[in-house]
Amino acid sequence: MALSDYTGRSPTGRDETIVRVVPHRLWRPGDERIEPCTYSGEQIRLSEKHLLAVVERDGVRERRYFRDEQSLSAWMEENPR
Repeated sequence: MALSDYTGRSPTGRDETIVRVVPHRLWRPGDERIEPCTYSGEQIRLSEKHLLAVVERDGVRERRYFRDEQSLSAWMEENPR
């Protein structure tokens, strides 16, 4: 699926809407930022390639990080915990 196809979709059972999904790589000399994958919890170095999804709920936008499209797709279909 093209990443743009996720736009406007909502993960199963959640009140969130995906605003955009883009390939992402945060490069800052001397700064090694790490965030968990939203789906698996696995640590992602943001200096390495990953996906950034912006989701909106009640007018508030948040960034979500995913290891790859497979993680994003699995998160979309997962029931909330």
